[in-house]
Amino acid sequence: MTDRKIAALYGNSLFMAGVEASLRDRQGLDVVRIDAALPSAQDDLQAICPDVVIFDLDGPYAHLIIPFIREHPGLPLLGLGLASNDAVLLSSYRHTALSADDLALLIRSIRKDGTEQVLA
Repeated sequence: MTDRKIAALYGNSLFMAGVEASLRDRQGLDVVRIDAALPSAQDDLQAICPDVVIFDLDGPYAHLIIPFIREHPGLPLLGLGLASNDAVLLSSYRHTALSADDLALLIRSIRKDGTEQVLA
């Protein structure tokens, strides 16, 4: 039995439709499309509990991703740029940084590959 992953495609562009068509029949992957223009888009994303949210870096709704990652720390986001052929993986983790010492500790915890070391 395989571990199925859920990818939520956030957006209603022709580009996202192409991504959906390309990923639709991949083994172990369920692809769900979310129309970012709908008022229920954020609630729809929450209801799905995806393993990753894929969005168009150049799309009109890309700015809505930042509030979403603040509310869902740890959820990977994959931004795709059609013109640049970029795939940018984003992930957020919440930390309290009340002082410069807290901020310095957080900065030191970030690895060169963009992942984070566990803070003690």
